[in-house]
Amino acid sequence: MKAERRLNVDTVDEKKYTITPPDFKEAIAEGKDFYIQFHILTHEVEAQVIKIVHRYLEKYDILYIKDTIITVMKELINNSIKANVKRLYFKLKSLDINKTEDYRLGMETFKEDAYQSGDDEIFQRLEESNLVVRISFKNTENHIHINVINNIPILDSEINKINSRIKKAYKYHDISDAFEDVLDESEGAGLGLIMAMMLFKNSGLLPDSFKIYKKGDLTIAALSIPKDMSKTETKQNITQEILKEIEEIPAFPENIKQIQRHCNNPEATIREIADSISRDPGLTTSILKLANSAGYITVKKVDSIDEAVKIIGLRGINTLLVATGVHKVIDTRYKKFESVWKDSYKRAYYAQKIAMQLKKAKISEFAYLAGLLADIGKIILLSINPEQLKRLKEIAGNKAIEDPTLLEEISLGVSHSTLGGLICKKWHFNDSLIQAIEFHHRPHVSPQEVMNLVYIVYLADVFVEIENRKCRFEIVDEDVLDFFDLTDKDDFATLHSILKDTYINQLNMIQNSEKS
Repeated sequence: MKAERRLNVDTVDEKKYTITPPDFKEAIAEGKDFYIQFHILTHEVEAQVIKIVHRYLEKYDILYIKDTIITVMKELINNSIKANVKRLYFKLKSLDINKTEDYRLGMETFKEDAYQSGDDEIFQRLEESNLVVRISFKNTENHIHINVINNIPILDSEINKINSRIKKAYKYHDISDAFEDVLDESEGAGLGLIMAMMLFKNSGLLPDSFKIYKKGDLTIAALSIPKDMSKTETKQNITQEILKEIEEIPAFPENIKQIQRHCNNPEATIREIADSISRDPGLTTSILKLANSAGYITVKKVDSIDEAVKIIGLRGINTLLVATGVHKVIDTRYKKFESVWKDSYKRAYYAQKIAMQLKKAKISEFAYLAGLLADIGKIILLSINPEQLKRLKEIAGNKAIEDPTLLEEISLGVSHSTLGGLICKKWHFNDSLIQAIEFHHRPHVSPQEVMNLVYIVYLADVFVEIENRKCRFEIVDEDVLDFFDLTDKDDFATLHSILKDTYINQLNMIQNSEKS
């Protein structure tokens, strides 16, 4: 049965939501329709919606529009809930919402009684009512269709206001143009919807990608998202700017490549490898600095290259050579953005530590490098000079954007992880490392042979993002949690706490050692 044909309101359980069929991951993988249904947008419901959208978008490598889609959906969901609350309020007040005079009387007190009085009775009544919101997901050949449905018909006056607002949103140059046109907030079609639609537009989505209409007793807000977002003019213009920057990135240092070849030579002795590194004082200093940094795990302080080769081993030395080479390039061209490395070191440490705890020593060095380089694509975004950045904002159509990550997500058309993969390909890095960087935000589409590595980097990144207040346990990928046996929130928090404490302790020891 089609999701928009009829709403069964008896299925919302004690979790405050229901998903039909229950396994949405299988439904997405097999291209089947499904829906989530609820009365109120609780944190649990929001977390499920975010997980579903993430899983859908990662499948088609369009995660860069995730925040935009979530923002738009939350605005539509809240408007749907507000419409349900309004209908319930009018019913409790014995007012006919379709009568002009009753509508005027009801709206005079609706906002204060329902949202400002601090009395939750109306929302308790809503949870006991047959008024629900359903989000249906449908997959067709070229599009993902997301419908936000509530089981009351929208008033003609309201739909006219909303459609007028949507048309205007596509004409505004920036949000300041919209303020003078904002309608009364109680209509649920004010500034929030305008901002959502402007994000929608700036992501390259055409006006016909969104529509709102009524069908029988239902109100349906329909989003239609192309699976291939690369063909819009906006994306092509911006991509050219970024690709030019990638082309101009310096090649990987030749002296480091020569030493790497030496490390890979089975006939080379440890003494010869140590000597080849020691002949470059700058490289020697950089490797020892990295070997003793908080981000890299060693059993004791390393004072010489001879010691480093013996303690860390050739695989570890090769890892530090790559990290040192990347630093050299970044310092040459992107010196002022070295603050980006703060999270990278922590992520690298967490990834290496997780790999070692899993007894996967063979990939622990790859885990370190993948964690260190996971966000290298962001440096390209930050590196755009002011004039280029200004042009990108103009191309994107929103001059108010200052956050380069937000600029990426609503304007660039390629995720920073994919961008990082392109950079590492330019440097001819190992395929496993490239794939770990490229897929660390979308682990389910990663090649099977690197899935363990991708899951490790994903989890390490999640811990860093939680510390930056950009993530929470409830929206962490369930398959990754299952893989690490961390489905219990306390177990998850314990592992995070252990990693965080050991990293801080190691950092403090290094700082104290440097002072003495």
